[in-house]
Amino acid sequence: MVRFGDVLGGRLWGWLTARFGAKRMMVRVLITHSILTGLFALAGNVETVLVLRTLRGLLGGTSVVAMAAIASIARERDLAGAFGYGQSAQILGGMVGPVFGAFAAPVIGFRACFVVSSISIACAIPLALFLAWPEAEGTQVPTLSFRGLAAIRREFGAMVLLRASLTFIGPVLPVYLMCAGVGSEDLTLYTGIVLAIGDLAFAAAVPLTSRSIPLGLMPGLLALQGGAIMAQGLFVSLPSFLALRVAQVVAHSPAPAQLFTLASAKTNEKGTTIGLISSARFLGGAVSPVIASTANYYFGLAFSFGCMSVMSLGAAFLVWRLLTQHARNMPGTGDEGFKMRAGNAS
Repeated sequence: MVRFGDVLGGRLWGWLTARFGAKRMMVRVLITHSILTGLFALAGNVETVLVLRTLRGLLGGTSVVAMAAIASIARERDLAGAFGYGQSAQILGGMVGPVFGAFAAPVIGFRACFVVSSISIACAIPLALFLAWPEAEGTQVPTLSFRGLAAIRREFGAMVLLRASLTFIGPVLPVYLMCAGVGSEDLTLYTGIVLAIGDLAFAAAVPLTSRSIPLGLMPGLLALQGGAIMAQGLFVSLPSFLALRVAQVVAHSPAPAQLFTLASAKTNEKGTTIGLISSARFLGGAVSPVIASTANYYFGLAFSFGCMSVMSLGAAFLVWRLLTQHARNMPGTGDEGFKMRAGNAS
């Protein structure tokens, strides 16, 4: 439920960024994000938290605005690397927050943690005001709709499957760790450690792989990721899982930035396109935990991992179709054609 607010908000904020400019939208997003985060401190029940979190997904699209700004100002040949750095910053920020909360909550209380988080978000507003941002496209931007989805349908589908193959692990990881012999008293600690190792590997790999891995290798890497996911479900042990999870996230790491790049290269409407691809990313993150936990409940852990492996292979197929389409429609083949097009654009 919560993630579907992000799905709808991604498209909205991408369009607003193109229409009114990244600077205005980033300031407004930060203000809204700060206020809604502060309101969590006043929430008295789960229903209120659910409503606030959904609203924050709809109205707090900081990552979408940032990605849309990157798409507008970076040279096309540098887009994948720029998107990679943006992703890495988001991942590291997402790691620092929970660590701070884990240490601060017992000292100042969990409600005060939301207040501190709200203040920290507000502190980013002066920085947003002084940074240089791309200009708004104004009335040249088409009316808000999903008409542009047809042109990037393969990128959209690949991003949904790609994100799903990465984020499914959340609800099934405690079950996996228990099967691997971790006791219930250590389950929370081990879950946090495993997720942190995966996030660190991903954050470290993204800036390097998104700049250096050729597009032509993407289908093979995603197929390799599918194999790593399947092996995780077949060989249930903590050491093998950590090794396979790191291999999975490294193989996965260049693909999101490359998909953002491929989609933005198809249209001049950078903000709206990035909004759509961001919605695909959020949609994959919304459906994968449901699919994985349902598959685990009815058919077991190995079947759950098998479903996610199939999703990774589906993403590999769609990326392969994208590359063959680019090879037919553009001069040269594969990476050469894409680089030629990027050079002409710059």
